[in-house]
Amino acid sequence: MSNGRARTDRLGLAAIAAIVLIAISLSNTLFRGLRLDLTENRLYTLSDGTKQILESIEEPVNLYFFFSADAAQELPFLGTYATRIEELLLEFQQHAQGNLNVSVIDPAPFSEDEDRAAGFGLQSINLSIGSDALFFGLAGTNAVGDEATIPVFDPNKEPFLEYDLAKLVYNLANPKKPVVALLSSLPVRGDFDPLSQQMNPAWVFTEQLEQLYQLRYLEPDIAEFDPEIDALIL
Repeated sequence: MSNGRARTDRLGLAAIAAIVLIAISLSNTLFRGLRLDLTENRLYTLSDGTKQILESIEEPVNLYFFFSADAAQELPFLGTYATRIEELLLEFQQHAQGNLNVSVIDPAPFSEDEDRAAGFGLQSINLSIGSDALFFGLAGTNAVGDEATIPVFDPNKEPFLEYDLAKLVYNLANPKKPVVALLSSLPVRGDFDPLSQQMNPAWVFTEQLEQLYQLRYLEPDIAEFDPEIDALIL
């Protein structure tokens, strides 16, 4: 190969390298903050409802995700699920406009972090006799000192993960729950079954409402509504 040909090849490689570097620089500038979800089921694409909750946070909410990575090594699926939770929490943080702070903590045995996890009321798991305690839960606090927790994450409830996280954040971001009144002639609170001689449970939607609002049940013959009621469900 002649010296001229070699020089041309070197110049060509240098030009390609320069183009690649320029492309990377432009992509970092133009697409900063842009996140693409290429997973099969769009695992990291938040629902519109979750985004509204996150964007409406007015005072800082702090989340502490405790996961004992070393203690969970014998159960690799827990590590995979922990990564899913961490990435989803960071996606929450991305949409909260600076009002959601996420900390990921790997509590070492007999450490202050382990005491802190126990202090929040998170449940420890012992996988075998003599093994270190495994923490795999979430604690949250708000500006007025309220706390909320998911004591331990259940991999079987992964389809509800976004909902559970969003509900926890919503409750912390809205310490004064709106008052919702429910007026119905149906047995939504549960009723007595004369055949089984047992109480039927309350309907699921009322249990969910009680977790998010101050729910008041109204009698059909009510004459006037309390001015504290923010919404009425018929």
